[in-house]
Amino acid sequence: MSMRRQLVSLIPASLRRLIPKTLKEKFRANGWGKRDVCIDIVGSCNLGCFSCPSGRNDDPNKGGKMRFETFKDIISKVALDYPGTTISLFNWTEPLLHPEVLRFLEEIPRHGLKSRISTNLNLLPDAEGLAKVAPDGITISLSGFTQGVYEIGHGDGNIDVVKANMKLLSEAIQRNGKELAVTVYYHKYFHNLHEEQLMKDFSKSLGFGFGSGWAYYMPLEKVMDYIDRKVSKEQKEKIESKFPLNIADAIEATKPFRKQPCHLATSTLTMDCRGNVQLCCAVYDQKQFTVANYLEMTLTDIEQKIKTHEYCTKCMDKGLHMYASWHNFPSLAVEYEKIASKQVAIINSNR
Repeated sequence: MSMRRQLVSLIPASLRRLIPKTLKEKFRANGWGKRDVCIDIVGSCNLGCFSCPSGRNDDPNKGGKMRFETFKDIISKVALDYPGTTISLFNWTEPLLHPEVLRFLEEIPRHGLKSRISTNLNLLPDAEGLAKVAPDGITISLSGFTQGVYEIGHGDGNIDVVKANMKLLSEAIQRNGKELAVTVYYHKYFHNLHEEQLMKDFSKSLGFGFGSGWAYYMPLEKVMDYIDRKVSKEQKEKIESKFPLNIADAIEATKPFRKQPCHLATSTLTMDCRGNVQLCCAVYDQKQFTVANYLEMTLTDIEQKIKTHEYCTKCMDKGLHMYASWHNFPSLAVEYEKIASKQVAIINSNR
């Protein structure tokens, strides 16, 4: 761990929380900050969502599972590089596909680290085991309350299975008596806004938290193709028919914010199931964006390669770093709410 991070780690968390967010961003940009770490412990997902490259695709790198021994080596190094950080066992993939996911979750706190998972919950191999392991956070990602609506956003998924698994998980948590923060996150598209309240009520009835946000087109290399007019007319129309957060308007709205440092490059370190560090959590193409193997290179060298990657300049010039992290910037979030609400109003007026 660098001397800078040693000094930061000595500051009590209660005091670090008092540091203004803008100052934290400057610290991170200069190597003072602590990253969360996202690790895809599998290389695929069981669904085929429209905007996600991990489901139905022909990617030759798709698939695979991280070995437990490799994982132990990785988080041992993470504990030195970023003491006390959070390990999120997801980025583009479904962690519950890994047959040893509970073993992975059990290992994380042994290194003084926190754990999180995000899941579509179309499978729940061991509700009791998950409740006992009690990760520091679980997010259930979905986009509807009835099957006809849900399957549009979460292709190949079954919302009845998800709701049944939500009940099983809630009951297991109650039996085990451990505090376990579960949040249901509802992705908002044109087609599913009328079912948000139904899912919110259902989630609350199970003791789960609830949040929602506008779905947006990803990963960033796909967004780059869209704004550079490298997508077919058919694909363009399909994209624009699904997302209230209109891409052209969203990118235009980033213009006053483009000099902001990249939150993606400074707040999260992202790895695939082979332990390869990716440029950031918002890109996918491993051929373009694999930076280094985490276990084979020092943290200083890894961060330098991320900081100097040629794609970042192109991405930031177009404001894509803000587009992908708009939730973290209240002023931009207000503009995005206006864009999405306007598009919904237009659709409603044409019905």
